[in-house]
Amino acid sequence: MIIETLRLRDFRNYAQFEMKPHPGVNLLFGQNGSGKTNLLEAVHYCALGRSHRTAQDMEVVRKGAEAAACGVTVKTAGGTREIALRLTPGEGKHKQVFVDRKRAARLASLMGQVQCVMFSPEDLQLIKEGPSERRAFLDMMLSQLSPSYFVALQQYRKALDQRNAILRDCRRFGRPLPAMTEDFERQMARAASAILPTRRKAAERLERIAAEKYAAISGKTAEALGLRYQPCLPEAAETEDAQEIERAFLKACRSAREEDLRRGTSSFGAHREDLLFTLMGREMKLFASQGQIRTAVLSVKLAQMEIDREESGECPVLLLDDVMSELDRPRRTHLLREITGAQTFVTCTDESDLDGCEDRRVYYVSQSREGLAEVREVRAGEAVPEESLEEPDFS
Repeated sequence: MIIETLRLRDFRNYAQFEMKPHPGVNLLFGQNGSGKTNLLEAVHYCALGRSHRTAQDMEVVRKGAEAAACGVTVKTAGGTREIALRLTPGEGKHKQVFVDRKRAARLASLMGQVQCVMFSPEDLQLIKEGPSERRAFLDMMLSQLSPSYFVALQQYRKALDQRNAILRDCRRFGRPLPAMTEDFERQMARAASAILPTRRKAAERLERIAAEKYAAISGKTAEALGLRYQPCLPEAAETEDAQEIERAFLKACRSAREEDLRRGTSSFGAHREDLLFTLMGREMKLFASQGQIRTAVLSVKLAQMEIDREESGECPVLLLDDVMSELDRPRRTHLLREITGAQTFVTCTDESDLDGCEDRRVYYVSQSREGLAEVREVRAGEAVPEESLEEPDFS
């Protein structure tokens, strides 16, 4: 999978921009705040319909603009297609998705069109923070591989929101739960019967491949990396029978009703699952060093790349946001070997962070006095002017 063209309009600090990336490594370097990460964010939008660093679409619209747009022309084994998104600020306004210049009726139509794997310093939260970070990672990975998974996830969340709204109202006004509660529980159970076995199988594959990557990157075969799926239905964790999962899910929902009514929220379900990262059998969140956490996350991302290749037959686009400087030379060398064959976008403040990579194109990213990003292709090692501009306020 190769992005042949990347286009932006009024996206972050880009007024109008177009680039034709190298099929190998595209190195974007310059000062912090110049706009390097914004290019990676645009690719992420085209793959997943969302930013990797904000939940609010309006934050990516350039100050003073009516809307933002980003798009790619992507070449795959099946041909060439165009993907674009229009992001409009304002309450009640939704993003618009276009596939081959035709507006898609659903966001699900975007899933799988562009596949990307992103690794950034923020990804260390995958281990450091709570279960929601790990579920989000797994859900984004699986949504790219399976639009039907993404649809099931949307259906589950919609039914969960409705059930939670009922619980809050009943708790607030002291009412008993209405009969319609079970209707939403059935919708959740139906969606969960597709979500749960898919998550379990994905976690098993991730653990196997990531453990191999960790041993290769760290050079410490004794430091066994573990990645264990923690299901909401342990009694039905090994089954793929949809009806059995639905029955077990509904039974658990009914058992949890009294406690849920007391809390005013759903205490059981797919939204409570987790992935447990371990090293030598111990939970990483509790004892692992910064270097061990970084190596574990990198290993999981490389495992995701391999799974994407196996499932789709395409190598996903790799986005590396300011991570090379955080890796020591052995880990950097290993990463460069792993990304061979993948179109890669790398941001850094120092071009030398990618020494050893020959198949690359180098871009220097700076800001105009008006705060707009400017991108210029340069030769490797070419001197660039010193900058003293402060990052402008785009809020």
